[in-house]
Amino acid sequence: MSTTRIKGSNQKRTVPTPEQSSESLRLQIASFLKSGGEIEEIAQGVSGQVFTPLAKK
Repeated sequence: MSTTRIKGSNQKRTVPTPEQSSESLRLQIASFLKSGGEIEEIAQGVSGQVFTPLAKK
């Protein structure tokens, strides 16, 4: 019986630095706004989910 190795399973994952992540996020936001998108500010503590009670059985 042969042993099967998964390619890359022993390689370390590269995690982007916070600076790279922040810059990427800034670019995505700028692209979104440039394409006509709007950012809606939601009040703190509001989830935006609508509560629907479960039907009684």
